Amino acid sequence: MCRLFGLYANKLVNVYFSFFEAERSFEDLSRKNPDGWGIAWFDGFKWGLHKEIEPLYMSSDARKRIKNIHGIIIISHVRYATQGEIKKENTHPWLYKDYVFAHNGSVDREKLLNLLSGNYKDLEGETDSEVFFHLIVQETENSGDFIEGVRRAIARINSNHIDYSSLNFVASDGRKLYALRYAKRYFDYYTLYYLKRPREGLKIDKVSEKTAQLIRMKLATGEKAMIVASEKLTDEEWEEIPNKHMLIVNKDLSTELVEI
Repeated sequence: MCRLFGLYANKLVNVYFSFFEAERSFEDLSRKNPDGWGIAWFDGFKWGLHKEIEPLYMSSDARKRIKNIHGIIIISHVRYATQGEIKKENTHPWLYKDYVFAHNGSVDREKLLNLLSGNYKDLEGETDSEVFFHLIVQETENSGDFIEGVRRAIARINSNHIDYSSLNFVASDGRKLYALRYAKRYFDYYTLYYLKRPREGLKIDKVSEKTAQLIRMKLATGEKAMIVASEKLTDEEWEEIPNKHMLIVNKDLSTELVEI
């Protein structure tokens, strides 16, 4: 059980508001997901990655670090450990073969390992999530397309009767942001929402003053973004990704919603 966050913006941004000032901040979510946190960011040229085994809400470094991280794509995760020790190698997200990935759910790791060929067994840690990630990359490279790779990975999991609670993830290749909601049970928990900011027609008087100030600032600077999160972080009108669907965010911030 973990929480996910993803963002794609039209210019370099930081996520300090979402992490620490939103009505239901990522810091708040870390109190129930205390087994480490990580963040990956893409500045248009390369990925940066930072992980800690301390809870986000207890980190002495997090606020200063998040304030100084700027990316056009940002992926983050707060962890509730179900498989693997509490250590950096088991902390999401991972960067592998130019993909960044963070997962929320549990999968039968031993059976999942049997689906990996030798070239993709170069794992950092002991989590089921990382194995699932490598399976997606394996199937993506075999098919030549990320969406098809995800479909093939899930089809193999299902056809081999591998048990899982959820395959929810947020991922990116530095060109697109992908957010999959694919739960087998606990549908009220394994949620994913997305939000366009600023959104046309939004009535600022309907949101908190902190959120209104943020929106005014973004309107003034021309900043736009698509945000994905496991839970609604603010009282804006978030849209829910339907189960067994993937949201794809393109460079121009247009979106596609495809059934998986």
